[in-house]
Amino acid sequence: MSNAPLIFEGVRKRFGQGPWVIDGLSAEIPLEGLTFVVGRSGEGKSVLCRLAVGLLKPDAGEVSLLGQPVHQMPEGALSLLRAQTPYLVQGPALLDWLTLEENVALGLPASEAKARAQEALRALSLEAWSERLPHHVSPALQKRVAIARALARQPKYLLMDEPTTGLDLEAAAQVHQAVLELKRQGLGALIVSHDWNAVRHLADRVLELKSGAVAFLGSARSFFAQREK
Repeated sequence: MSNAPLIFEGVRKRFGQGPWVIDGLSAEIPLEGLTFVVGRSGEGKSVLCRLAVGLLKPDAGEVSLLGQPVHQMPEGALSLLRAQTPYLVQGPALLDWLTLEENVALGLPASEAKARAQEALRALSLEAWSERLPHHVSPALQKRVAIARALARQPKYLLMDEPTTGLDLEAAAQVHQAVLELKRQGLGALIVSHDWNAVRHLADRVLELKSGAVAFLGSARSFFAQREK
């Protein structure tokens, strides 16, 4: 599959007759490393992720991911694309009646499901909890399991929406370690975050949204140097 970047060209999006949430956004985002999406609440960060994987359609403009025209793909083709580029929502979205291993294996080919689930859990140091039910582990561990579930699908790229929302500092640090492990394995990610500590210490690049458009897109070092002037 192509390693082509995530590209937005003149994208506009609003809901009903409301204001434009995304307004003329153009950006080319490499798939290597960790790109953090920042901006005030209501600037369209989560909408950006949903547009990237076709969960929302733009009202104008074009979106392409892995070289494919997301904005005009039928749902069947989008489902295949999302398998390669999982979108992790804010909650872990685990099924309470399945063990953690079973949650990670869900939807995988039956002949490979157990082995791939165990491998993904092992990659994030979660194998000791594999037989637990979600409500028997901490919120931070649940979010790490959600990341493992995405990893088990052998993705090309990840999109994550506020992965540390609602977690204390220690729990957030556990999730950050999971994200770093993905990066060490060569997997890139687009991460929506209000966690400035994570942005400062984990980001390779930063995409800042303001008024529905790109206010900054570049290296994290340049972003923080600009803010500190």
